[in-house]
Amino acid sequence: MAIYLNTFLPDGNAAEPSELVSEGLTKSEGAHFSPYQLVTAAAIRSAFRLRVPFTHKGTYGHALIVAGAINTMGAAILSNAACMYGGVGLSTACIPDTGLAALNTAFPEVMFLSRADFHVQQEFDQYKAIAVGPGLGKSDDALGIVKQLLDLKRSLVIDADGLQLLAGSEELMQLVPEGSILTPHVKEFDRLFGEHSSWKARLDTGLKEAKRFKIIIVLKNEFTFIIDPQGQVLINPTGNPAMAQGGMGDVLTGLITAYVAQGYDARDAAMLACYFHGLAGDELAESMFNVNALQLAAQVPKSIKKMISVKS
Repeated sequence: MAIYLNTFLPDGNAAEPSELVSEGLTKSEGAHFSPYQLVTAAAIRSAFRLRVPFTHKGTYGHALIVAGAINTMGAAILSNAACMYGGVGLSTACIPDTGLAALNTAFPEVMFLSRADFHVQQEFDQYKAIAVGPGLGKSDDALGIVKQLLDLKRSLVIDADGLQLLAGSEELMQLVPEGSILTPHVKEFDRLFGEHSSWKARLDTGLKEAKRFKIIIVLKNEFTFIIDPQGQVLINPTGNPAMAQGGMGDVLTGLITAYVAQGYDARDAAMLACYFHGLAGDELAESMFNVNALQLAAQVPKSIKKMISVKS
């Protein structure tokens, strides 16, 4: 049975021209090629790498997440927690010193880098993935942090306040390194790329901008769109309204960062994170009316274990 793009758009309706969505991922082109591709469980199992004997924490990468301000430490804790639940070997939180007690109490597994040390940090190469933005704020110091990371000229995961600081600055956008992953919700997307009258228009813009900057754009919604610079839009089918609570984006950022740190390419990291993020929410929603972000993060490794144990 044919699948149409309208199905996945909040403002989709039968009166719009219908575009076909391919079920499963394909790189083939031709008369029937569609840039819109529905992520399947088979595609996830194919991309996901199992753990093997004699691996250790160094095998699974070291992530740095630069997040949080005095009044928004929750975002930093959630993103780092999700990074750990996503299977990273080591996660370091660069947060204000005032948040260290909260971090150590909530997640003692997460390492700490002070903001003062960050500004003189010379060994960023130890981190296999770097994310910036959750709860960072929009102060001059936050802007300086974003500029310092952009100056590294290596791919980043950019979310939340990191996106807000990029918005409206073509100069900063031009500095975003190739291969970076931007994770806007609809309002952040419009701040970055201009107001849009429809979701289809946003997808058209996303395809153009992903190609222009050579980045991955993760446009978040109930059905999240993963837009790559090769002109493909992967549609994530997992997720549900029970997840409509604050902090879910912070968790998604942590998961994406975890998969980048583990050596997945940017598109696969975004695809796996979105799928497992939604899958965990779907499984929790079977017994819960609403789901909070920390509950979801803790569910992720359980959902992965259940999925990979099923014979395809």
